[in-house]
Amino acid sequence: MASYACRLQASGNRVSIDVSLERVGLEVNGVPAVFNTHCVNADDIAEVFAGAEFLESNYEVPEVLSGLRGREVVDVGANVGDTALYFVLNGARKVIAVEPLPNVAKCAEENVRLSGATDKVKVLNAALSNEPVGVPCDYDVLSSRYFSTLKGSGPCKVPGITLGDLLNMVDDPYLLKMDCEGCEAQVILGPERERLRAFEHIIFEAHPRTTGVSNDKLLASLKELGFECRPLGHGSKLDASTYYCKNLTSKTA
Repeated sequence: MASYACRLQASGNRVSIDVSLERVGLEVNGVPAVFNTHCVNADDIAEVFAGAEFLESNYEVPEVLSGLRGREVVDVGANVGDTALYFVLNGARKVIAVEPLPNVAKCAEENVRLSGATDKVKVLNAALSNEPVGVPCDYDVLSSRYFSTLKGSGPCKVPGITLGDLLNMVDDPYLLKMDCEGCEAQVILGPERERLRAFEHIIFEAHPRTTGVSNDKLLASLKELGFECRPLGHGSKLDASTYYCKNLTSKTA
């Protein structure tokens, strides 16, 4: 987060960092992102905000950030709300944040509240699925970024939510971010795949070991839908690859 703040300052932004035993916060041009220290993973913050030299940010995509101000984002695999708040810091007007693990979703709600962003970020404790999903009720926040509803289960039932449901919650589907440990294949290859055309940009993490679906197959499907994709950094997940895709059929392409 410190190096991210330095880059922002070098670009002429007003930036401050506040760290204590209870919270860590970053404020950019008067817009804060604040995290309860019990509701955050340092690796996640480092990766999202590119705060460590050995990690690459998967979200600092100029084509996306240049047009994000005042637009709307669907964030699938929101975890503790770090990416949702990153998008808000970069000007997003509204973020729909989807997180299946109940205690992690509560952490996202807490971080959004601390950041004063409840009017911009709506946290949904749900799974991107056609039906309810069983998940652990109290999962370790530090390892929650690796949880997959395709591989794990538990006694807490959370509702399923479809891509169509999410599109009904936004008026301006600018960016779809998917870091959901496997659900991306169901969306990109599933019966609602045509609805992806509604988004101008997609950033997604692919997990072929979890889904059994090759990255090439996902990229071919997106190409058929009119998206041009390129790989981004691997971040700290060595078994996953992240891609940025631009909708070439969009009016703003």
